[in-house]
Amino acid sequence: MLNFYVHLVRLTKQNYKNMGNPVTVNGVTLTLKDFRKFDSNIAAANKPSGPLVNISGIEGNNNTPYTVTVLAYLPDNPLNPIENTSGLQLQGNEIYLNYYGINPVKVLNRTGTFDTVEGREFRVEFNCAEETTQFDLYYIQFTYQIQQGGASADVIWVRDEDEDPETDRGTVTGPATPPPPTM
Repeated sequence: MLNFYVHLVRLTKQNYKNMGNPVTVNGVTLTLKDFRKFDSNIAAANKPSGPLVNISGIEGNNNTPYTVTVLAYLPDNPLNPIENTSGLQLQGNEIYLNYYGINPVKVLNRTGTFDTVEGREFRVEFNCAEETTQFDLYYIQFTYQIQQGGASADVIWVRDEDEDPETDRGTVTGPATPPPPTM
């Protein structure tokens, strides 16, 4: 069991407005329960590679909403509006929790090899145009409920995704162009 030290932060009026307002995407109803900044000025070297996630139960009964708690490290730089605003609005048009349906994902099994399973894909999305050296830690809690007759999934996975096409190093990735042949 993990214990967390919670530093309560006053929520904005926008966050209060979005609390409890359900949004249905791809046959799943999402409801925001809590969103707040937990900590700030965390050095990039101390940031884990992805968000930390906990779910309240195992899927199987479509009448039960599942509670998901996420600790996500997001850039402390100014954020730009994002394109996909179909999910839960967390902070203006800058941070959203979006749902992308059931997709295959590779998971490490007990023997040290990988299995491919079907998982519900959630993303905490933002758009940061600048290179980030400091991060803020956000506490996000939401429920999701599968609509009647909806498919079950083996796992859920949550990732944080920067819509900006640049990598964390600030370089644009693309195919290499070979040099012209020399004679």
